[in-house]
Amino acid sequence: MDIVSAKPTKQEQSSVIHRLIDIKSPNDGVYSAGDFVKDAKQIIKNSAFPIIIQGGTWFYIKSLLDNKDLFEFGKNEPLREKLSKKTNEELFEILKQKDEARANMVHKNNRDKVIRSIELIEALCGKMSEIEQPENEKFDSVWFMKNVEREELYEKINLRVDLMLKMGLFEEWQSVYKKYGKNDILYNTIGYREFFDLESGVYPNFDVAVDKIKQHTRNFAKRQLTWFRQNKEKFNINFVNNEEEILSFLDI
Repeated sequence: MDIVSAKPTKQEQSSVIHRLIDIKSPNDGVYSAGDFVKDAKQIIKNSAFPIIIQGGTWFYIKSLLDNKDLFEFGKNEPLREKLSKKTNEELFEILKQKDEARANMVHKNNRDKVIRSIELIEALCGKMSEIEQPENEKFDSVWFMKNVEREELYEKINLRVDLMLKMGLFEEWQSVYKKYGKNDILYNTIGYREFFDLESGVYPNFDVAVDKIKQHTRNFAKRQLTWFRQNKEKFNINFVNNEEEILSFLDI
């Protein structure tokens, strides 16, 4: 999944030490925020140098720096099978009855998160919202976010998708599809999902599928921007225009 994930090139990886790349197979299941927190803490603990955490998956980074341990419970397959037969509205009503405060934090149509919340509530034998997680290591961190106007960002996203196609994004999807099949990991990846849907007849042609990749990526970026701006003060996020401003801020 090299192109679709915008993975650093081999040349880039050789110039700076990179961690947590190529550590899982698409058939190994979901790499959760809890998995990331464990692995990242181990790397930070064993490093003699400052660590740069880079990426767009802000929930994983937030989980690491929130100074909290995540709930660690495995899947309750019998419960999941029972819940899978219910509609989104029914599931959300169950969650509201069990933990209304938690329900207010989850979108009713986010089926996976609603089911996982119910599952955790059952495992905890209590409300998630009322159970404080124990503190763990506290990291001295500084957040930086690229200061970019939304329209400029959207244009960059469109150009990036075009470049990914030139680099062989469609051929990469064909390769991983042949190797791993249509599993949840691949299907839930923006840039692959649209080609699966194209094959299934959801989209009439290749160009429409490509437009959907751009649209879904823009939607994802919009949610990221909204989160960063809403949490600017809480996490002391510094919006910068270029690398020079970062270096100046760090006095390097």
